[in-house]
Amino acid sequence: MNSLSGTIPPEIGNLTNLIYLDLHTNQISGIIPSQISSLAKLQIPRIFDNHLNGPIPGEIGQLRSLTELSLGMNFLSGSIPASLGNLNNLSHLYLYENHPSGSIPKERGKLVNLVEAYLETNQLTGHIPPEMGNLTSAKVFYAFSNELFGPIPVELGKMRSLQKFLIGPILGKLPTTGSS
Repeated sequence: MNSLSGTIPPEIGNLTNLIYLDLHTNQISGIIPSQISSLAKLQIPRIFDNHLNGPIPGEIGQLRSLTELSLGMNFLSGSIPASLGNLNNLSHLYLYENHPSGSIPKERGKLVNLVEAYLETNQLTGHIPPEMGNLTSAKVFYAFSNELFGPIPVELGKMRSLQKFLIGPILGKLPTTGSS
């Protein structure tokens, strides 16, 4: 554990050449400033294991260079922004152990380069969107310890690269056939 504390200042938006941001395992609190959207070259923000709160800013969806988004183990709340579906280069998404609520946005199905998604131990509700079947590169999808319900979409059968899939507990039946 490091001992950085305080908030992420809005002036972080001035670091327009920043590619890698690692602030993990600190005592950083407050919100993620919307000015982070100015970091057009940012590929990997690792801000997990802090005390961040408030919503995940929708402006993160403007960071088209992101390959990893690591915000796990904070106190982030609100819904997962649909704008994350704009992150075409995103391969690793870590939002575990936060407090986001609402459903998994169907726009997540646009993340065709996503390899790993960790959404476990949150307060997500609703159905798993059928669009998640478009994540044909996904190897890991964890969404357990949420409040998901309904049938598992047959479209998930298109996720041929999938190696680890944990979503329990969930109400509903497993699909009997995959989708081609």
